[in-house]
Amino acid sequence: MKKQFFILLTAAGIAISTYSNAQEDFKPSGNLWGYVFGDYAVKSHNDTLSRGGGSVQYKGTNPLSSSNVVSGTNPAPANMQTDAFQIRRVYLGYDYRLTKNISAQIVLANEQNVDAGGRNTTYVKFANVKYSNIFNLKNTDLVFGQYFTCSWAAPYGTEPLGGYRAVERTVMDMHAMDNATDLGASLQGKAWTQKNVSDSLKPQFIGYYLQVGNNNGAVPNASNFKKVRMNLFFAALQQKLTVGLYGDYLVQQLSPYRTLNATMKIYAAYTTEKFRIGAEAFQQFNMNSDIYKIYVDGVQPPGAANDTSYGLQLGWSVFASVNIIKNKLNAFARMDRYNPDANYSSACVYTKAYSAIQNSGVAGALNPTTTFYTQTFYSAGLDWTPNARFHIIPNIWYNGYKTMMSTTGANGTGSDLSARTKSDYDLVYRLTFYFIFNSNKKVMNNGMYY
Repeated sequence: MKKQFFILLTAAGIAISTYSNAQEDFKPSGNLWGYVFGDYAVKSHNDTLSRGGGSVQYKGTNPLSSSNVVSGTNPAPANMQTDAFQIRRVYLGYDYRLTKNISAQIVLANEQNVDAGGRNTTYVKFANVKYSNIFNLKNTDLVFGQYFTCSWAAPYGTEPLGGYRAVERTVMDMHAMDNATDLGASLQGKAWTQKNVSDSLKPQFIGYYLQVGNNNGAVPNASNFKKVRMNLFFAALQQKLTVGLYGDYLVQQLSPYRTLNATMKIYAAYTTEKFRIGAEAFQQFNMNSDIYKIYVDGVQPPGAANDTSYGLQLGWSVFASVNIIKNKLNAFARMDRYNPDANYSSACVYTKAYSAIQNSGVAGALNPTTTFYTQTFYSAGLDWTPNARFHIIPNIWYNGYKTMMSTTGANGTGSDLSARTKSDYDLVYRLTFYFIFNSNKKVMNNGMYY
C-alpha cells in the first residue's frame, strides 16, 4: 500500500513539474478592445397601432421615448416624422490569457438601457473563463460564467455569419426568442476534423455547443428551471459553407399546468471574399401558453370555460452582401417573415398568449389586432469602409404588420377593420456608423465579422 502511494505521489509530482515547465515559456497577456455603433435615424412612416413587440427597434411613434407611443384609439398620423442621433450599442471588453489552456473574458455593455432618470446605464454582458482542451481532448473547451449563447450569437451562428449586427439583430433576436448571453456552462468544440487536406488552416469539421443556463440573460436568476441549448454545425468547402442545426428546451412552470418552450432552427451560409449569402428558419413550440374561450358568431356559449392550447412561433430570414470595391464598399440586403402564433384562431377570445408581443400577466381579453399579427422586415444599404475598423452605412429599415384576425372583425362580429388596422408599417431611413477600437480581433469582409 505504501509502495503504491509512493508511486502515485511520484507520478503526481512529475505531472506537476512537467506542467510547470511547460508554462515557463508562456507569458500571460491581455487585450483591451471595444466597438460602438449607432445612427442618425429619420422615421418617416408610423404604424397606426404601434405594433412591433419583442426587441423591434422602432415600434411606437418615437424611437426614443415610450411616452410618445400611441394606442389604437389614438392612431398616429402616417406621416408623423421623428428623427434622432442614437448610440445603439457600446462594448468594452478585456480578454486575458492566464495559461496556454485557460483564458478569461469580461465585456461591459451599454445598449440603450436607461435608469429611472432616463440616463444610459452599463452592465456586465459577458464574464467567463474558458478551459481549452479540457480532459486532454483536443478542440474541446469548457466555458463557465456569462457566455455567448449558441442560439445565434456564438461563433458559427447566424449573427457572425450574417455579418451586419450593426444594422439589425437576427430574426430570432428581434422577436425575443432567446438571449444572446446566459449564465451557466458551455461544452463546445470540434467533434471531427478532416485530415490530410491541401489547406491545413481550413479543414472541414463538425462543431458543436452543449449549453445549460439560467435563461435570464444578464439579469440575476429568478427561476429554478434551466434552459438547455444545442448547436451542431458543419463547415465545408474550405470553411466557406456552414450548415447548422440548433435546438433548445425550457420548462417554465409545473402548476397549475405544465408549460414549456422548445425551439428548432436550421441555417446555412456561404461566405467568400466577394460575397456572402445565407438563410435561417425556426419554429418555437410553446406548450399550454395560450388561454382562450371559444366564441360562436360573436357570442360566448353558456358555461364556456377557459381552455389552454399551445402556441407555435414561426420565422425565417434570408440575407446577402456583395463586395463592390474590395475593402471599401459593400452592398447588403435582408428579408424576414415572422408569425407569432401559427395556431391562432379568430373564433377564439384569448386572455393569455406567449407570443413575445403581449405580457402574459395582462388581465382580460387580449386585443387581437395588437397581439396577433404577422411581420415582414426588409433592410438594405451600402457599407462604405474608409478603414477596416470604421464603417459608414446608409440603410433603409422597414417593418410591415398585417393582422391575423378576420378582416370583418373579431369573433365574426361584422365590424369592419380600417385599412391601417389590417395592414401598416414603420419606415426608417438611417445613416449608421460602426467602429472597432484597440482590437486585435479578426476583421474580415469589409470588417463586418462582428
